Amino acid sequence: MSGNTEEAARLALLGKWATRVLIAMGAVLVVLEFVVHRHGEIAAEDFPLFPAVYAFVVCILIVVGGIYLRKIAMRGEDYYDAE
Repeated sequence: MSGNTEEAARLALLGKWATRVLIAMGAVLVVLEFVVHRHGEIAAEDFPLFPAVYAFVVCILIVVGGIYLRKIAMRGEDYYDAE
């Protein structure tokens, strides 16, 4: 039993460090967004944090589109049982 709790404690510590590293990387990228000039193809790409906002909106649209696609294409629960 003690091996299991030790492993859980190590995984919890690893999770805390991974979370801190990801938050630090995100903070560095947000700061760099205002320091480094990106050369966008269109004018909208020059707005600060445009890639993050664009990716978030597209992700939401994909999820919502998947919900509607499921309603259109899903077969009944007894599709293979019915004869």
